[in-house]
Amino acid sequence: MTEIKKTPPANTDEVASIKRDPLHPLFSGLISVNDDTLATRGQGKGLKLYEEVERDAHVFACLNKRKMAVISRPWEVVPASDAALDVHAADVVRAQLSRLNFDAICLSLLDAINKGFAVGEVLWTRVGAEILVNEIRSRDQRRFLFGEDYELRLKTRENMLPGEALPERKFIVHSVGAKDGNPYGLGLGSKLFWPVWFKRQGITFWLTFLDKFGSPTAIGKYPNGTQPSDQKKLLDALAAISQDAGVIIQEGMVIELLEATRGGQAGYEAMCRYMDEQIAYCILGEAEGGKNSGGGIASAAITRNEVRLELVQFDADMLSAALNASVVKWISEYNVPGATPPTIWRKIVAPEDIKLRAERDMILFNMGLRPDETYQAENYHGWSYPKTVATAGVAFAEAEQAVRASDALAARLSIESAPHWDAMLTQVRSIVAMASSLESLRDDLLASFADLPSDELVKIMAAGFAVAELAGMSDVSDGH
Repeated sequence: MTEIKKTPPANTDEVASIKRDPLHPLFSGLISVNDDTLATRGQGKGLKLYEEVERDAHVFACLNKRKMAVISRPWEVVPASDAALDVHAADVVRAQLSRLNFDAICLSLLDAINKGFAVGEVLWTRVGAEILVNEIRSRDQRRFLFGEDYELRLKTRENMLPGEALPERKFIVHSVGAKDGNPYGLGLGSKLFWPVWFKRQGITFWLTFLDKFGSPTAIGKYPNGTQPSDQKKLLDALAAISQDAGVIIQEGMVIELLEATRGGQAGYEAMCRYMDEQIAYCILGEAEGGKNSGGGIASAAITRNEVRLELVQFDADMLSAALNASVVKWISEYNVPGATPPTIWRKIVAPEDIKLRAERDMILFNMGLRPDETYQAENYHGWSYPKTVATAGVAFAEAEQAVRASDALAARLSIESAPHWDAMLTQVRSIVAMASSLESLRDDLLASFADLPSDELVKIMAAGFAVAELAGMSDVSDGH
């Protein structure tokens, strides 16, 4: 008889806890910050060092761009289930957050991208039977510590170490970047410090260079035997001519400047631009500039957009997770006890390439495919077509083929002829008349109306192909 081995019980204890980590010793029961840059270059400033990094214009612009990419996306509160209580909890959370400047709150919490973690204090108020979030205030990270059980502690004048214990359901903590679960996180500031430091050093030398060589240096020559007092008078006279850019030498003496011979390209400006590229790589995942031209620039732009979308998705998901574990849950538990708390998420959707869709639809149309009403409604909403008319690149349907083509063309144009469309439609008809094929028509329309917003460009494309189809029908009916 085969003996069945018994499965050992699951070990629910945390074995490799930070309390037992010899690489991160605890001081007074507090977890230490795991940031080598702060340890070696902080000079007691702590996270103030990374605020100084943000004073660099390029760092600020790139960080702001990354944060705005999250804030600009719409947010939604999703109930845990279709149960009435869960739906009610989602409504309560949505109503409370809508009362606040929610995007500004998220923006302050996204400071964790640079500094590793961010803290917001929830200020509650009671209105009748409901407990409301009155405000969420951003707090300076340097005021907080983490205990060995990951609990947040507050430094005060009376108690700097180990700080004071804090009440529950009061502080939101958003932490990112730590590889070992360190609650302080590890922000981009630890990487950005170095390119910013090198850039500042380079600019300092650059300014010195410009100060020294931006204007001519005055040279005064004195004959042999000139007294030191007279030499000083000569030097003072030179200083009056050019401050800090004058020298005196004895007549007959020679001064030469030795310049280092170098190969390749080098210079202060090139070094500063290189550091800016490294900053953009660190924050956005890709440098903003490109040395290619033509298709290379377009391809690089698409790649940069894809990289940023991944970062936006990451930033939005991490922030939402922090909010769901804190204020969203607290609002639900206070006001709808028994409900499963909802969740909040940002909708991160890549913008559609309208030109690509128009080209694809035209190819499918030429293959004999026709869009159904659902596709038209989803992709070309806002149009006012007769129901027998299809979308971009699709001809008027069979019912209109019984009408004289010239009358149908006039009717088609009258539909689109709002005052600001008259000139455009005249230009469209001219382009259609000159086009030798659908492909050339597409290219000419895109070239002529490239500056239009994407939604109007779609309308122009649709009108152009409709006019082309009617012109073809007119040719047939007239015997051409």
